[in-house]
Amino acid sequence: MRGALSANIGAGLLSSVVMLCYALSYAALIFSGDLSAYLHSGVLVTLMCCVVVAPVIALSSSIRFSIGGPDGNSAAILAGMASGIAADLSASGGPDLLVTLLAALALSSLVSGVLLYLLGATRGSALIQFLPYPVMGGYLAGTGYLLLAGAFRVLTGENLQWQHLRLLPDLPWLAWLPALVVCAALMIGARHIKRFTLVVPIGIGAGLLVFFAGLAISGMTPDQARQAGLLFESVPLSALQLPALLPPEQIHWRVIAFHLPEFLVVAAVSALTILLNSTGAGLACRQDPDLDQEMRAAGVANLLSGALGGIVGYQSLSRTLLNHRAGGVSRISGIAAAGGCLLVVLVFPGLIGWMPKAVLVGLQLYLGIALLQEWLWRSYRRLGRAEYLLIPAIVLVIAIHGVVAGVGLGIVAACLLFVIKYGRISAIRNEFDGSTASSNVERALEDAAVLRAQGGQVIGASLHGFLFFATANAILQRVRNRLAATTGARYVVLDFHRIDGLDASTSASFLKLRQVCEASGVTLVLTALPPGARYLLQRAGLFSDGVQDCASLDAGMEWVEEQLLASVAPAACGTNRLHAHFSAAALARLEAQLTPRTLAAGELLFARGDPGDAVYLVEHGRVTVSLPLADGGTLRLRSFGAGTIVGEMALYTQNPRSADVRADAPTLVRRLSLGALHQLEVEDSDTAQQFHRFVVNVLASRLAVANEAVRAAQ
Repeated sequence: MRGALSANIGAGLLSSVVMLCYALSYAALIFSGDLSAYLHSGVLVTLMCCVVVAPVIALSSSIRFSIGGPDGNSAAILAGMASGIAADLSASGGPDLLVTLLAALALSSLVSGVLLYLLGATRGSALIQFLPYPVMGGYLAGTGYLLLAGAFRVLTGENLQWQHLRLLPDLPWLAWLPALVVCAALMIGARHIKRFTLVVPIGIGAGLLVFFAGLAISGMTPDQARQAGLLFESVPLSALQLPALLPPEQIHWRVIAFHLPEFLVVAAVSALTILLNSTGAGLACRQDPDLDQEMRAAGVANLLSGALGGIVGYQSLSRTLLNHRAGGVSRISGIAAAGGCLLVVLVFPGLIGWMPKAVLVGLQLYLGIALLQEWLWRSYRRLGRAEYLLIPAIVLVIAIHGVVAGVGLGIVAACLLFVIKYGRISAIRNEFDGSTASSNVERALEDAAVLRAQGGQVIGASLHGFLFFATANAILQRVRNRLAATTGARYVVLDFHRIDGLDASTSASFLKLRQVCEASGVTLVLTALPPGARYLLQRAGLFSDGVQDCASLDAGMEWVEEQLLASVAPAACGTNRLHAHFSAAALARLEAQLTPRTLAAGELLFARGDPGDAVYLVEHGRVTVSLPLADGGTLRLRSFGAGTIVGEMALYTQNPRSADVRADAPTLVRRLSLGALHQLEVEDSDTAQQFHRFVVNVLASRLAVANEAVRAAQ
């Protein structure tokens, strides 16, 4: 317990050292150029952000070891805003410029706090869940680049650009050698020492040793090192000005109002960075952050920071990772980090003047290189080539245009990549024709043979997934190719039963499909269209006389079959279907045993549970086998038309009826009772044998249809 407490406190104090260094760096960034004379006030503004934001984030973040403070993304925008305010007030200068700038910085924190808290309270942070993985990798790699760029800026005072690289050879060795020592010690130690809590002190200690030994060897005094920019300047606490104590008559509110859009930009960038930093920290440290809670925590932190004169601050990815690697696993580490900053500000402000910039550079180099190694090198094996190429592309855009542009490009590119890849996945689940798929209507053997013979006139496909312009166009091309390869096609059947939805962009492809079908004299049959899909296609004007809309694939295939049978010569589809299966004498003997029964539409032939004491031959009309459902409805199993038999399974097994059978239309059936069948078997075995053979043929035909359906589904 005591060891864990000391490890968290040690990690927090180490984080406070890094926070102080970053605060100094961001202060120099914001208060640069014409504002450099007010750097002493700027340092206290950024330190106030550390003191206020860090404990709030530590106590309320869903990542228990999260470290909060000022960040480079928002600091860069604040620097642009500060330079704009300085330009607007260049004529007045003096105290009005500083007071107005401090008021603007505090107001930007307050505005960001309100917007961030509202975003978290309304659960708007869930949008980050849709951020593609390569975009996250690109952002993390971009963060690594920004760390390296920040190290270069601390070393040279210039941004990382090609023309500024010439400044590196002119740097004194005390500016870069300790940084290389820190970076090398951390990289080697992280690979060979299991406890990172030992690695960081060793690395920083090595850097401090090299730096101050170098001072002694070179004979340079600390004051000379400060003048050379190797050490930071000390800042007195008396330079702090709270917003409530600023003289209102010196604040130029019109100038601040002119820069209000930049406040919104700061808030937007802060929100995006919080989501990315929290998700990135969770990914790197195997945590599951509550993004809405992170937004609320940052909102409260910025409200307090603005009230006390601090700049915008929030969860930091690099400092959180450093804290975790140093052994911070609880909220104590974040509180210790804030306590360390507060202790320096209140008690030991002179310590700031003893911080070598090279140590900060070494830490930045290590964290930046580690992130670049992870996402530019190791991720190549985890991602496909196209996804991986997004990462260096995002890093390049971040380097040139900033984080928002880089992430935005990544999202757009990832969406385009998804569209291209998803468009290659066929939306056609399976294909069929009239010989491999049929309706649930039992046909006479002759009619079934006709439908199988004409099955090539039907081109069918079952669709699945979400349809958009790419997949819909692929469906169009596939149907067009099948029409070109099929002679005598008359119907195209598309089943939408398994689609998850479609967008409006598919309308153009289906309109083209209708035109292709009309040009070929083919009827387009759409089945099981969801209401939303039907509404979109109807608004696009798809439905016409050449398009048939059916409630299900079963209903669509039944309609197609009726059209195919109606086009056949009447002789092939006569009403007396038994002559082909019985001799004249046997048919006469069988008909003598049949009892006719006329059914009105909807009349029950037999009910589920009735005795299986007879088989029925449908003379004309149609009956349907159905199961009653708990909600009062019925489930159609199969329909039987003229020339078919129904009820034979219960007759042969002597089990009760398993379903209800009703007439769909006025129907004439002929009943052969079990007793009559037994009498035929005794008195006329030949007729009985022909009847049994007929039943076997019917069952074999059903089995063949079922087998074709199974093969088509595969």
